[in-house]
Amino acid sequence: MKLFGLYIIIAAVLIGCTKTKYDWTPVPDSVINKSNKNPASNKRTEDFTVKTKDGKSIAGSYIFLDGLRDSREPVVILIHQFNQTKEQWKADFVDSILVMHYKVIAYDMRGHGKSDKQDGDLSVLLTDPEQAPKDLEAIVNWAKTQKGIDSTKIAAIGTSIGGNVAIYGKQKLAIKVGISISNGKKTFESFTGYDERIMGRSFYPRMNNLLFISGSKDGDHQAGQKWMIDNFVVEPKELKVFDSDKHGMELIEELPEIRTIMLNWLKKYL
Repeated sequence: MKLFGLYIIIAAVLIGCTKTKYDWTPVPDSVINKSNKNPASNKRTEDFTVKTKDGKSIAGSYIFLDGLRDSREPVVILIHQFNQTKEQWKADFVDSILVMHYKVIAYDMRGHGKSDKQDGDLSVLLTDPEQAPKDLEAIVNWAKTQKGIDSTKIAAIGTSIGGNVAIYGKQKLAIKVGISISNGKKTFESFTGYDERIMGRSFYPRMNNLLFISGSKDGDHQAGQKWMIDNFVVEPKELKVFDSDKHGMELIEELPEIRTIMLNWLKKYL
């Protein structure tokens, strides 16, 4: 009899230690989301147009979760690279921003997509501070008029030339957070006016809250970004370098972890 009782105790212990179908308390069926939909599947997109100070029409898209258009939230402005459009930003990345309770604006800089043509040859956009940077200025001014946007919490993410436009926004337009992927030194100098002539001087304001990302084999972009962050940026700042020859959006597509790094930077500093 005692031996039988011992068997019963051992069996009960073994059953208690064996994993069941669940390793956590199951969620009642009544509250399970049976549709398995993406949380951002109910997003809405409103297309709009703004005028720059020099009279150019810039096409943009304002993206937000349904029912939250007028709920005050931060906004992330996405800026494409040279010879691309706002459509370079894939829906899954936009969705990952929306579910953080941010809104998104993507736009076509002049000479691209549905926006007006630039002045002069297209390549002049890379060096003329009176063109692409002014497109962002018009977008930011529009964003500040929207009830559902917290104008004190604006971020800008850009690739290549778009990265330098984002930095211009940080320098001149009171954007809170800037993320720049594969931006070049020459365009940085043209848009900001910061170059070797002012290095080491105290009269110019340093920027902060900038994240730089580049590929180590993408020409001289890594060296250029290091020069920028060492001489013109203060904390919080960071330079992330990856073993790749890819540039801009191709770098992000090759290394999806970059998206997580950007989202974490937004979560921490926006």
